[in-house]
Amino acid sequence: MSAARRRGRHSARQLNPSTPDDKSFDNPQPEPPNPSETVNPSEATMAFDPFAEERPETYRQETPARPVPSRQGVPRPSSMPVASVSSPISMTSLPSSAPLTPPTPPDPSSSSRSRRRRAPRKMKVPNGRVSIWGSIRAEFVKTLNLRSTYWLLTMTVVFFPLGAALTAWTTRLMAGLDETGKQLATPRPIPAVDLWASVSGMTSTVALVVGIFGIMAVTSEYSTRSIQATFVANPRREDVIEAKSFVVGVLSFVAALVGLLISWGLVSFMSNGWDVTPLSGDQWRLPWISLFGAALATMLAAKMALGIGAICRATPGGIFALVGLLMIAPSILSIISLAASRYTWLNTVGAFLPSAAIGTFVRGGVDTTLAAGIGNVDYFIPNWWQSLMILVGWWIVCEAAGTLVVRRTDIR
Repeated sequence: MSAARRRGRHSARQLNPSTPDDKSFDNPQPEPPNPSETVNPSEATMAFDPFAEERPETYRQETPARPVPSRQGVPRPSSMPVASVSSPISMTSLPSSAPLTPPTPPDPSSSSRSRRRRAPRKMKVPNGRVSIWGSIRAEFVKTLNLRSTYWLLTMTVVFFPLGAALTAWTTRLMAGLDETGKQLATPRPIPAVDLWASVSGMTSTVALVVGIFGIMAVTSEYSTRSIQATFVANPRREDVIEAKSFVVGVLSFVAALVGLLISWGLVSFMSNGWDVTPLSGDQWRLPWISLFGAALATMLAAKMALGIGAICRATPGGIFALVGLLMIAPSILSIISLAASRYTWLNTVGAFLPSAAIGTFVRGGVDTTLAAGIGNVDYFIPNWWQSLMILVGWWIVCEAAGTLVVRRTDIR
């Protein structure tokens, strides 16, 4: 700054002492507020809002706080009240302690129910093995889907009544004839033993029918190669044979029992009005053997034939082996024993064959009129319960041999 300008400023201060100096001019101090000029907050608000005077007084009152819903559906109060238009917008208008309502805790029972509802379901994981009962169910399904099953079981049911009616009619005819074959004026009484024997008289013939059914229960799968899928599903082949044996036995027993009951009803109807001699005291077991014993013998024959089918694994070979065992072998042994007296011991061998054991068992140790011509023999013949043990032995041997062959032989 030049000296002339400094001299001019000094002279001006002397003329007007109220002129501020350089420092006061450069840094002015704020003036203190005047209390008389303090503005009312309501007036400031009204000055801020020109429509405040036109609104009603109730509108300018403080509006109550509205609850704000939470996510769980529990009402949550607002922590800050809504200020009215007439109140000044300042922090001093807020209450010092706002009423806060704690949220309602959730119901523990509902949460536990939701947890139980969301809990994963425990499932039983199979171990990849088929149980014996699973094999039995599968064999029932496969056996009942074969058309031959219904044909053979129907023949089993029908053959018993047909044979019983024919045998009962023959017994009635013979009771009306004398030794010379002439008609008697009054027929002789018919023993009840003969009528019960006619009920189960077709057991040996029906054994051949159910035997074919047992053979085809095994060989039908080998002929169609479906046995491969069976052994893949259940590698334990002995379980498969046991399941097949169970199914064949149950179906054969039921079919035979139904046929025998029909035979009993038919013979009872035919003999109504005949002169029938009742059973004696030692013949009490004959009705039970004729009904349930014949059904049991039929079942054992079917299970034995299943073992033969497992050995042969072919339907023609299995049927030929069964026919040879039930019909051809007894005839050959009987012819040889009659041709030479020194071979009479072959009759004992023939008595151990399945067909002879079935006939001896269903008679129950009671001599009938049709079997009276056999007479006394000098060789051993098993009684009725020994014949049952012989049938059980044939079943066990044939099924065990068939199971062994199936286990050790590849599928051809």
